[in-house]
Amino acid sequence: MNQPSPDVRAGFIAAASAYGVWGVLPLYLKLVGFAGPWEVLCARILWSVPAATLAVLFMGGFAETRVALKQPGVLGALFLSSVFIAVNWAIYVWAVANHHVIEASLAYFLTPLVNVAFGVTLFKERLTGAQAGALALAAVGIAVQAYALGAFPWVSIALCATWSCYGLVRKQAPVPAAGGLLAETMILAIPAALGLWWLSTTAKGLTFDDSVSNALLLAASGLATAVPLILFSFGARRLKFSTLGMLQFMAPSIQFFIGWAYGEPLTALRIASFVLIWIGLALFTADAMWRERQRVALSS
Repeated sequence: MNQPSPDVRAGFIAAASAYGVWGVLPLYLKLVGFAGPWEVLCARILWSVPAATLAVLFMGGFAETRVALKQPGVLGALFLSSVFIAVNWAIYVWAVANHHVIEASLAYFLTPLVNVAFGVTLFKERLTGAQAGALALAAVGIAVQAYALGAFPWVSIALCATWSCYGLVRKQAPVPAAGGLLAETMILAIPAALGLWWLSTTAKGLTFDDSVSNALLLAASGLATAVPLILFSFGARRLKFSTLGMLQFMAPSIQFFIGWAYGEPLTALRIASFVLIWIGLALFTADAMWRERQRVALSS
């Protein structure tokens, strides 16, 4: 049996670490719960600018980013993607602060399936039987989740939709990951600064200037954004698509158990909804891995 090369092992560790960091992000957001969701969001945007700058220096891509920004439509695409990522971050921060971590985790289990649905509706891609079955199971799972909650699971759907739309728009902008993040956070920096100024005029004011520890914890939001991006980029260049496809479920799985550990309600119906979606994902992943093997076999 062939052993994976040191380069592949390093890539696996890096990618798994990236998904691990994304998975425990709710713990960090709980830690900065002394600040309101809007302050956390604005701080994350502003601190992501220097963090993304360091990421570009570490990963490279300044030259490619400059060239890409001169192409027609790229700046507009990045402006649109910055709106999607800001809305996604805002909903996620709110969800964690208001004890909806399990609902948030559902969003990222659904994302691969929603991406397939986008491919079918927007790009007229053909569904395989396995993909159609996975989407049907996911739809039933969402319906069961809505019934269990007694309301439409808007947190899950909004997070999933904004993240999928973000990915869709970013595919239209040929900008390196770190360079794109830097451009997006720079676009959002002025609104974020204005947001912090407005919060400072309210009765509660800002909390980051209450103590050095508060300021440092909020500043760490930049690292929480940039570090997993660097790790993921390193790993993605060294791993097969099928391996990345399996690893992507680490983050929502960790988030699911964090929500459960914090005492969020997990009824039998909610568990049933997740099981339906997990079965759909297993079907989807098995189909993707089989097709990847077929592609490799045909090209060799």
